Amino acid sequence: MNPARLLALVVSGLVAGFLGLNLLASLFADGVRLDLTEGRLYQLSPGTIEVINRLEEPITLNFYYSRGAAARYPALRAYGARVRELLRGVAARSGGRIQLSEIDPQPFSTAEDAAIAAGLEAVPTEDGGQLFFGLAGTNTLDGTRIIAFFDPAEEARLEYEIVRVIAELERARTPVIAIISSLPFAPGQDGRSANPMIDALAQTYDVRWLDERFSAIPDADALFLLHPPNLTEEQLYLVDQHVLRRGRVFVSIDPLAHLALRTGPDGLPPVNALRTSRLPRLLSRWGIGYDPTYTAMDREHGLPVQVNEAGRTRTRAYPLWFSVPPSGLSGTMPATAALSQGVNFGSPGIVQHLGGEADFTVLAATGQEGARIDSDIAATSPSPDVLQRDYTPDSNAPLALAARLSGPVSTAFPDGPPTGDIRFEASQHITGPADAEIIVIADADWLDPAFYLRADGAGGEQMVADNLALMLNLADALAGDPALVNLRSRTGSARPMLRVEALRSEAETRFRELQDALRAELSDAEGSLARLSAAGEASTLGGAAPASAARAEALRERIVAARAALRDVERGFRREIVALESRLQFWTIWVPPLLVIGLAILTTLLRRRRRP
Repeated sequence: MNPARLLALVVSGLVAGFLGLNLLASLFADGVRLDLTEGRLYQLSPGTIEVINRLEEPITLNFYYSRGAAARYPALRAYGARVRELLRGVAARSGGRIQLSEIDPQPFSTAEDAAIAAGLEAVPTEDGGQLFFGLAGTNTLDGTRIIAFFDPAEEARLEYEIVRVIAELERARTPVIAIISSLPFAPGQDGRSANPMIDALAQTYDVRWLDERFSAIPDADALFLLHPPNLTEEQLYLVDQHVLRRGRVFVSIDPLAHLALRTGPDGLPPVNALRTSRLPRLLSRWGIGYDPTYTAMDREHGLPVQVNEAGRTRTRAYPLWFSVPPSGLSGTMPATAALSQGVNFGSPGIVQHLGGEADFTVLAATGQEGARIDSDIAATSPSPDVLQRDYTPDSNAPLALAARLSGPVSTAFPDGPPTGDIRFEASQHITGPADAEIIVIADADWLDPAFYLRADGAGGEQMVADNLALMLNLADALAGDPALVNLRSRTGSARPMLRVEALRSEAETRFRELQDALRAELSDAEGSLARLSAAGEASTLGGAAPASAARAEALRERIVAARAALRDVERGFRREIVALESRLQFWTIWVPPLLVIGLAILTTLLRRRRRP
């Protein structure tokens, strides 16, 4: 056969086989995926699969994505591919119960009108156009849920946001959460609050606020007490009876709530601000011990704060504000086991088990070097040095900061309803025992966005701790959909060079210590020389004694030497970083292809040697 014809037949056969294989794959293997990424980025979580499997009615998801406009932004284009793949995976897993459509809303088109009508956010582009990047879901009852815009900064919560839309379209009603709080979190007239956690709760739940003079608690799915005010006996009774009737309560109390004392525009804290919150009678009756006169510390996991030392600003670890890493969180409760970044606390309290029939589970605790300090001393904001000097690890460490109580509890009012302004029907009094699910966190500052959000270089915000995820997880565990609990802390697709950053940080620390020592020496020499000059003893021309003049000259030489050493340190730091980057480039860029080339050459030589 003609070699050219044979080559054409082979090429044609390969092309036909490739096209046929793709056709078969699209028909029979559309839902099959192999995920080899480190964080299983494209593997659906068990919670996602649970929500999909329980769907009974079809759901339509319209993915609005301006491809042309997004193509000019590489990061957004890459994230668009990530969102598209996840949506396709969800739709493929549903077996036809989720109908997915991708729509490119062109300017002045009906698709653009539909995106705007659904409530999606249009982001202006550099050329004056608009970019849509959101999701609109509908069910058979005309229920609608949207994701206004897929923010790349929220990639860790991407799967949760998509599955939340599906879960809300699937359920029959919106769960109710009643909140009692002394913190200024209640939404204003625009519907937004002063706290991102509250706004996130309001997106999923029907949040109802009770003022400080409440005389009834609505029939809510869960009751949240967030640094509650000093409740009257009648109000404590209402909470007690709600626990026995509905059984699901979340309590956030604090011996030292900096968030509550934060000053307003007038430079003063809010009127009637509470430094300490407590629930007398109730906690002890439930079997939870809490002493607001003590505050917990953890020097091992202290958060960095900036302090002024000798006129210089330094970053130091502050034991009163610390992080509880994933190893310090409960691995048995999904609300905490799914967290990957840890939770940051600010001068929290300590809880303990007082006994009882209900199961007591520690959800968050200090490290082995946890300590306690008098709350009045902690309120004076002692410096890191003072705290470190007097630091003594507690013999009972690790100290519990948050706990879950699950099981039977009885009333804290065994003698019946209290007498007061609120009238109760004695016949409706519940004594128990009744099964309850009570979660207590002995801190209110963990609600403060300053503890889990950090401004990034691009002017946005970066999530540095799982405080927000924990709040939403607890809400789902108590009032919502437990299937969503493990979806909020998925690993992002970004893979920073951790070894490079660690080596760079180590070098910076070493050189900064040298710089600090040299600058201290330079400052001391300059101060001594200034004092000699002021006294007229820095030069023999000014009438100084030879000994004083010699000392001044020595100080000048010391200053010159210190400045030269500082310059050498800075140059050495730059040389070391450049050398580090060069070594890494050599080993990661040049060595692998050189090894492949060397192996190919060696294989070729061996084959030639084996030939007769």
